[in-house]
Amino acid sequence: MNQRVCMTVDVEDFYDGMAELGQAIDRPTEALSGLTGLAELLDTDRQAVATLFVVGNYAGRVHSDLEALLAAGHEVACHGPDHGRLPEDSKELVRWLRKGRDMLEDLFQVPVEGFRSPRFDVPQTTGLAHYRQALAEAGFSYVSDRSVLGEGSPVRELPVLTRYGYPIGGGSYQRMLPSVAVNAVVGNSPAPAVLYYHSYDFGATLPAQKSIRSIALAKQLVGRARVARGFARLLKHYGSEACGRVT
Repeated sequence: MNQRVCMTVDVEDFYDGMAELGQAIDRPTEALSGLTGLAELLDTDRQAVATLFVVGNYAGRVHSDLEALLAAGHEVACHGPDHGRLPEDSKELVRWLRKGRDMLEDLFQVPVEGFRSPRFDVPQTTGLAHYRQALAEAGFSYVSDRSVLGEGSPVRELPVLTRYGYPIGGGSYQRMLPSVAVNAVVGNSPAPAVLYYHSYDFGATLPAQKSIRSIALAKQLVGRARVARGFARLLKHYGSEACGRVT
């Protein structure tokens, strides 16, 4: 296929994320991360290169799995030092961004060029232009989120695939849509089509659906088993290139 696609994965812990949303859930002992399942899918296409946006304080817990993915040629990028919101103070923002990047570079001894905020958020007190400048000051060369500053951006912008105001490129949206509709949107999108998933989409230990006690948890779990299958179909159809290699 001629369409260029960047398959990206936010590497984070499901239970940490739910706690950030105010929905703390007990983590099972020796819970699987999903990264082994992801590696198996990526191994089916040796030419495909994915970008892994990793949360800094989670990286050490899945260090060996990430090392194996990097050894296979996949790219590591930053998803913040933690999964919290971006600081509003401009100086603290740069420190926070740099901290996440340094954590990953120290751990893996590779350059970390890209960033994606945990919730696609932009600091409200400083605005998009200042946020893009902060990314450059923190040493990043590209960003992948839902916003586009345009020609004035000091970092390359690789926005996730969005249609009708929704990030259809996300696995959480794809699990609710027919695969034929997702394929049509991807195939007809401006290149590159940036798609994003979560590491826990690929066989992680998640709560059973019978344990759902809140709407927030239901939104996270219902239909999630479809995500890995959709990822595999799109990967087979389009392949993938790393965000850092897109020019």
